Amino acid sequence: MSDPVHNARIAALSMANGAALAKLLRAHGRGGHADAVESALSEVAEIVSTEVGRRTLSEAMSWVSDQVWNCEQLSTESAARH
Repeated sequence: MSDPVHNARIAALSMANGAALAKLLRAHGRGGHADAVESALSEVAEIVSTEVGRRTLSEAMSWVSDQVWNCEQLSTESAARH
């Protein structure tokens, strides 16, 4: 991987999206499909952590979390102004 931090962030964002899909599937009674998505996400985490290191992946996951929460905070602040 040419830029481990960048690639880890991309993978972490994809993994966060996958987790949201699993949650949606489970909420609509598709538990088997949700289990399969979660299993795939676990495998992806192993692959990525082998490529970039567990610490880099963990930092990337934290970065994604920060981005999501900041977006929600900005959206809330914007709505409050209108």
